[in-house]
Amino acid sequence: MPTLPDLMKQAYARGVALEVVVGTAPAWTDPWTGMQRARVVAGSSGYPSILVDDRGSEIPREEIQWARLPEGPG
Repeated sequence: MPTLPDLMKQAYARGVALEVVVGTAPAWTDPWTGMQRARVVAGSSGYPSILVDDRGSEIPREEIQWARLPEGPG
């Protein structure tokens, strides 16, 4: 299973947003409830290390419950 940093690298390289679930862990019956898209941007080092929501706010990695690459075009 890929790690969050692995998914971030792949999304950045493909130019697609990750699908993420942020905050409180969702129920197992529907783990993607509350999914949102997050862009991966490069930090000051140039490494793709920051997740940004639709408003342009950084999403702390420790708040990510689930992450995946989109199935279709990003």
